[in-house]
Amino acid sequence: TAATIVKAALIAMLFAVPLGVGAAIYSSEFAHPRVREFIKPVIETLAAIPSVVLGFFALMVLATLLQNTFGLLFRLNAINAGIALGLAVIPVVFTVAEDAMTSVPQSLRDAAAALGANPWQVSLTTVLPAAIPGISAGVVLGFGRAVGETMIVLMATGNTAIMDLSIFNGMRPLSSNIAVEIPEAPHGGTLYRTLFLSAVILFVMTFVVNTVAEVIRQRLRKKYGRF
Repeated sequence: TAATIVKAALIAMLFAVPLGVGAAIYSSEFAHPRVREFIKPVIETLAAIPSVVLGFFALMVLATLLQNTFGLLFRLNAINAGIALGLAVIPVVFTVAEDAMTSVPQSLRDAAAALGANPWQVSLTTVLPAAIPGISAGVVLGFGRAVGETMIVLMATGNTAIMDLSIFNGMRPLSSNIAVEIPEAPHGGTLYRTLFLSAVILFVMTFVVNTVAEVIRQRLRKKYGRF
């Protein structure tokens, strides 16, 4: 099923979106300018960490920590991969969401404050809805990064060819399957053609998700207007 194919990506988004958007709200609405100048570069620097480094961290550190904490049967599983993917997605979500919220005119904040709204109410009821088109774009970009990631999932899940919905088992997504099998596939053979079909499926999935997300973003932009 589609949910099985993008299982780690869905876990990554559940982990990354609240943290990324929450950090963006704090940075754009509450942080002191000096603190903001420190926080934003630090989070954006995470995007420069190579995927293989995050995969190695998930393999050697995160997997052991999760297994010892929750008593998981399998050390390498979809949860481990999802959290590691989330670390790679957070900078994408944060950067786009923070830029979108920062671009909301100060006049909207002043108007809400003049009506008696406190800072949290201003952020959640005025700034956040106005920035939803930009935030949704960041979420889509992050999901695309998670779906197409290869090395992190390959190292963090044990490269297990299991197709089920359990988040406690290992897995092998399409991108990792292509990377693992293509060197051994005879040119023009059945496996070779199957891997190309997998690549086409991955491309179509990404294209459809991005198209639907762009339609939603345009509708949200029309709903909330251009401020």
